[in-house]
Amino acid sequence: MKHKSQEDYLRTIYFLVEKNKNEKVKSSDIAEILNVSKAAVSKMLKKMQDEKLVVAKPYTTIFLSKKGFNLAKAITCKYRIIEVFLADILKVKKSDIRKEAHELEHAFSDEIIKKLFKFLQNPRLCPHGKIIPSFNNNFNNKKNHDKHR
Repeated sequence: MKHKSQEDYLRTIYFLVEKNKNEKVKSSDIAEILNVSKAAVSKMLKKMQDEKLVVAKPYTTIFLSKKGFNLAKAITCKYRIIEVFLADILKVKKSDIRKEAHELEHAFSDEIIKKLFKFLQNPRLCPHGKIIPSFNNNFNNKKNHDKHR
């Protein structure tokens, strides 16, 4: 992926889909989490639509495309594996884990993440209790696949 900010948007949308149990994701929620203006969100969503990562119309719900969902899932997997490493191996304070993981997720290659995952003995949950998505880009079940076309 070319842009760190696009990765941040994808991971945020994925987080909101998880949090809202596949219900509505609104641009105002994205703006709040990323601490950016609604105009900035609209601008980025337009770019992401052009790259076929999201499906969004003004003032409506935002959905990840299949391509966007797969990228968001991979980014989230990377982020959560780094969180486990920071918490379990480096003993970073829980209050600092998210900030540090966010910085590192953009620096670690997929190959390093796979090695880290193996080193950590294939963790299933991050330190905050969220499931770590699988590495492969297959959808885990039909329900998720239909929700994210």
